[in-house]
Amino acid sequence: MNIERVPPAEWPHRLLPEWSRLLDEASESEIFLSPEWIIAWMRHYGDEREALLITARDESGTLVGLAPFYRRRLGPGVLSRSLVLSFLGDEGVGSEYLGILARKAAEEEFLSALTRVMEGEWALADLRGLRENHPSADLLIRLFGARAPDRVHRERHPCSSVPLPGDYEAYLNSLPTKFRTTVRYRTNKLTKNFKVRLLRTGREEELDGHLERLFEMHQGRWEAEGHPGSFYNPRKRAFYREIADGFLRRGWLRFYHLEVDGVIRAAQFGFAFRGVLHSLQEAFDLHFRPRGVGGVGVVLRGMAIRESIAEGLESYDFLGGVEEYKTRWGTTSHFVRHARIGAPGPAGGLAYLCTAKLRDAKLWVREHLPERLVEARDRWRIRRQARKARELAAGSEETAP
Repeated sequence: MNIERVPPAEWPHRLLPEWSRLLDEASESEIFLSPEWIIAWMRHYGDEREALLITARDESGTLVGLAPFYRRRLGPGVLSRSLVLSFLGDEGVGSEYLGILARKAAEEEFLSALTRVMEGEWALADLRGLRENHPSADLLIRLFGARAPDRVHRERHPCSSVPLPGDYEAYLNSLPTKFRTTVRYRTNKLTKNFKVRLLRTGREEELDGHLERLFEMHQGRWEAEGHPGSFYNPRKRAFYREIADGFLRRGWLRFYHLEVDGVIRAAQFGFAFRGVLHSLQEAFDLHFRPRGVGGVGVVLRGMAIRESIAEGLESYDFLGGVEEYKTRWGTTSHFVRHARIGAPGPAGGLAYLCTAKLRDAKLWVREHLPERLVEARDRWRIRRQARKARELAAGSEETAP
């Protein structure tokens, strides 16, 4: 097996066709490991990060494994000497499922070679988004932590998804009676009193307008509640634009819009991959609440699920979290792991102490603080984030041509 590091400048012309083929044929494939997603993330979030994309080829030269890593400094001062190894795409954009790509027959050999090649090049492996039911995730954690098994810290984070039957009415009938009635009543009330259309972005020339409406509605809703919102940062909007274009070309984009009397009042940005619709982001018009309908987000989600069933998709994935607005749609839970692994030696020990052990301490404090203090701290953080968002937005407007 031939192991090689491929610098970012060479990804487009050296790897794209093979990378896409490996994505289709890998034993544990995720859309967040696609070249479109990883390259866009590196372009917009790769500052101060050293990309370490490592490939494996068999004797015939066929690409059989790909590991999308990056390295960064742990912190200022003495911590700057400690290098953290993480997955490309792990921050800022909602990459829920990460890991490596490998053909089944080459998986174990590739992971073993990977850990040998990376030995001594990191103080902390900070690995997010590992699917709990994927054998490669367990193997990766075990191999990276083999030389210091007492420095392996694991967290479990729940995700929500809906298994889809073959018929929308059968799906609705599986929901709790009260919520099923709500979905039907709101949908019928809206369609009876307004001209309603479900739109799906299908052409490149539609992207800019549809994305701007998504950003506008999303920011309007959250800023009204004193939050910064998800799209105050220009680089996140640019990332969405690039991903939407790439996924549209691949046939993966599922960007739905609820148009009421000619105006888009709700939107859902997602993508379909291997029989699953991943719902990444949604928004609705805060000021449009028709009598008897209220918020129209429920109507749009019901329509998007209906379209997913008609398309033959097997699952509707809400991604991370088990909030009530997700579970009422009949979700089941699955889990991802976040592993922090300290390397042998003093640097690894310090990095592990400053991350994994500090995380445990923060969780302990949160569990034992009076609820009013926790709520006060959360409100302070929200205000600080909102202030930074306003400053960034103001700076962007000043530098705009």
